[in-house]
Amino acid sequence: MDLGRVFAGVPRVGRVDGCAYCYSPSDLELLGGDPAAVPDDLVGSFAREVTDHWSEDQYGLIWRGLAPRILALVEASPDRLLLRGLTHARFPAWPDDEQRAVRAALRAMLADAVTDGRPASSVEELICAAAHVDHDLTPWLAHLHTMTGDDADAGIARLARYWAADLAAGGEPSLWWFPRDPAAPIRDWLRSDELHRRLSRTGDRDALIAIAEV
Repeated sequence: MDLGRVFAGVPRVGRVDGCAYCYSPSDLELLGGDPAAVPDDLVGSFAREVTDHWSEDQYGLIWRGLAPRILALVEASPDRLLLRGLTHARFPAWPDDEQRAVRAALRAMLADAVTDGRPASSVEELICAAAHVDHDLTPWLAHLHTMTGDDADAGIARLARYWAADLAAGGEPSLWWFPRDPAAPIRDWLRSDELHRRLSRTGDRDALIAIAEV
């Protein structure tokens, strides 16, 4: 999907009313202008920044304009903080095509991350980033069950072993909206029939044993 085309019509806000202590006048000018002219480090700083550093009236338009750039940063180096501002940007009120584009881009990133052999910790970071879309891990964990093929089997088993070991040691995912039990969706996924059928089919006894200890 061409994210640049989807978000091309987002209006520019002009000079941004942001924190003048943390951002220079030139930074604030750049953020309100052509998204292509904003350096990567400034895009990342905007996305990770606490939202009270920005004008509430402008924030959603700035985020929408930079959405392709922010998503490119997520793809290059998954970081859950890059998407934490989506709620403040009023994501549910965005045009339908923009919402669909964000979700589709993240689903594609997740499929690549699971199947290309990268470490499970990186896959976790991407899933936790994507969960900021709806403040819910569940749909992204469910998306894992739609993936097929040997590479998907291997990546999902790797993730299951990683999470099982982490939860058994008392770890839990860090989520920006601070749910009461952030690990609950992961425990449910680890115990799901779909995952157990996959691991049993591939003969991954190590993963099944690790899950049993959670």
